[in-house]
Amino acid sequence: MLKKIILLFFVAITFLSFCSCERYGTEIEDMMIIQGVAVDKLEDNYEVTIEMLNNKQSASADSSNVGDEMTLTYSAKGETVAEALRLIINKTGTVPIYTHNKVIILSEAVASENISKILDFFERDYTTQPITLLCVAKGGKAGDVLKANIGKDISKSEVLEKILNQSAISSITPETRLIDVINTLLDETACVALPAVTLEKNGDTQTFFVENIAVFDYDDALSFYLNREASESVVKLLGELKNGTLVTEDEKGSKATFIIVDGETEYDVSINNGIINYNVEIKMFCDLNAYEGDNFKSIENETVEIFKQNIKRDTEDKIQRTYNTILKYGANDIFRFGRRLLQNNKTAYDLCKGDWQGNLKNSKLNINVEVIIRRIGEESYHE
Repeated sequence: MLKKIILLFFVAITFLSFCSCERYGTEIEDMMIIQGVAVDKLEDNYEVTIEMLNNKQSASADSSNVGDEMTLTYSAKGETVAEALRLIINKTGTVPIYTHNKVIILSEAVASENISKILDFFERDYTTQPITLLCVAKGGKAGDVLKANIGKDISKSEVLEKILNQSAISSITPETRLIDVINTLLDETACVALPAVTLEKNGDTQTFFVENIAVFDYDDALSFYLNREASESVVKLLGELKNGTLVTEDEKGSKATFIIVDGETEYDVSINNGIINYNVEIKMFCDLNAYEGDNFKSIENETVEIFKQNIKRDTEDKIQRTYNTILKYGANDIFRFGRRLLQNNKTAYDLCKGDWQGNLKNSKLNINVEVIIRRIGEESYHE
């Protein structure tokens, strides 16, 4: 028996040695280690720009002989995104590696089409990563984002990835990994929402700014943008509230700043007289971060209650305004309300999904926000 186990072990090792990766043995300087991909539309063609690591700098002991830049950018045009990416190989002479790709940036012109056509390559190619982040370049070319002057020895894609992640952690914009977007596109009733990135001048350099979200319609094309207030409300309705900042006032008008440290969102879906009712309970756990009033004195319980009621009212009003805006501009279901109805009542969902846009326009949203203030920073040291 032991001999058979040893024999099987050696057979497995031999098999694995013949089934190694096709890039095994490729020198690092011969690899196109892609950091970011940007897609623009030029008449009937696509222009794809990639940011890749400067492998010669990484592989050389003396980087002065191979250039100072940490990354390099290349662009190519093609009838499809896949063709343009393949044509970039002719310019670099290197083997494309997508496993390190951090972001996919779509221009407004590209986003205004059916983005399923654009994303098919990234979903179908086995070397791409499902956790790659997506965004829209607002008011400019997507390629310009990867060519932006944000400083030396910096990967633009890595910086943008960090900003997008932080925006999601701070509950400003929703999470938009490739796999999440693909699942939304496959949903019969849901619409996509992507963070919008803009370039801002900062002296001789540029900075990335992410605050708005791009809302897509039922044809998977860009429809309109939402501002930061609305974007934060969308995050709350999606149940993705993790962190954030709130500013409110006491009865004297003194401002108080709170940090959201956690959040919970629960749904109850009901149908009354043919109208879908979404009853949403949102809990917000907050800590007082700064207070302008009373010169470091203890905060009275009555003042804490005023803070809670003001935050509750303002948050409910903002969410309701955002919901009304969405219904006004086309009832684009970026909240995934259709999926929530399916989970709650499949029979009702099957009846409603044929005209989901119309049914969502007639739906009713009931919001109740509960504010839990955990800490107010009482300091016995000053007493």
